[in-house]
Amino acid sequence: MPGLWTPSFVRLSLGNLFLFVSLYMLLPVLPVVMGSRLGLPIYQTGSIFLFFTLGMCIAGPFYNYLIDTYKRKSLALLSFALLGVGTVGYMFVAGFGEFLLLALSQGVMLGVVTTMIITLAIDISASHCRSAANMAFAWIARLGMILGISVGLILDQIQGFETIIYSSVAISALGVVCLMGVHVPFRAPIGVKVCSRDRFILPQGWLPVINLVMIAVVPGILIPAVPQSYTHISLWYVPIPFFLFVGFGFLLSVMLARLLFRNEKTWMQIVSGLLLIVVGLAILVDPDRTIGAVAAALLIGLGIGLTTPQFLLLFIRLSDHCQRGTANTTHLLAWKLGISLGILITCYFTVYLTPQVAFQAALLSAVLALLFFMAITYPYYKRKKVR
Repeated sequence: MPGLWTPSFVRLSLGNLFLFVSLYMLLPVLPVVMGSRLGLPIYQTGSIFLFFTLGMCIAGPFYNYLIDTYKRKSLALLSFALLGVGTVGYMFVAGFGEFLLLALSQGVMLGVVTTMIITLAIDISASHCRSAANMAFAWIARLGMILGISVGLILDQIQGFETIIYSSVAISALGVVCLMGVHVPFRAPIGVKVCSRDRFILPQGWLPVINLVMIAVVPGILIPAVPQSYTHISLWYVPIPFFLFVGFGFLLSVMLARLLFRNEKTWMQIVSGLLLIVVGLAILVDPDRTIGAVAAALLIGLGIGLTTPQFLLLFIRLSDHCQRGTANTTHLLAWKLGISLGILITCYFTVYLTPQVAFQAALLSAVLALLFFMAITYPYYKRKKVR
């Protein structure tokens, strides 16, 4: 019986990692750079990421038709390549309309490539490994996000915006090469409607969507806010990016989950993760510039690593047969919406208030997410789960 980490699954996982690294490299710097180039306030250019999400929503009703009608691997390769090439366009846009149109088109490509990759991951995994495959993919995507943010900030300090763009395109190309080596079994078309909710939105997942958006707002706020307060953390006279400590905490969450939550205690793992995020943000609101910031970053990374994979399990367990792909895309869309809203919040506070107020907003969102989960989301999940 085949296991999870087959050569094709490893290649697909690497492609998924490179996808999110290449995309999230841009997040900390794009609003500031484009605001300066176009002569626009940062809160206006910060709205670009909502247009990314809007692009994903525009393409969403057609996901199931595309998956059924065309070759999934070919669509993944094409949309991935177009997403990477489109990144170069940020060096040439001359107005706000062009800027938003580029973001919207990239959002469409992002929605298609992520949906195709998720579907391919399910296709190439044995039936008994599919939940593990979904969890691994969600974890790899979060790791790619954290690595991408860290790499983007480092390159911005050393080389500048153009190097970030070229590096993003190069990493996208590596992802495309990885996908080219994936062997995909043949799937005959079954004939589906052109527009549907399948592979897009899970209707019974609306409450977890609200909850996950609250959680994703937190890293969304931190992505542009942290560089304004902590360009780096000097530890033993070595400058280390804040988000590398977040990434280290994220990696530690794997061991912590295996040691303390071996019996899939969903409620305990999510509540523990959210509490760690709350404590980390409380430290970050008024930290010591070294030890406090390190502790905050580690706790936030641990919390995200414990919480987000379990939220994916909530969506999967709320889904009916053959809705696993829909559960995954719903989870990803909710995360992307929260990230976009968080970035916009920080961009607004940067203009009108201070980054420290953004940290306070992140803390408030984390506390509300914790209360919402315990009082509303989890009781709803217990009533409605079908797996």
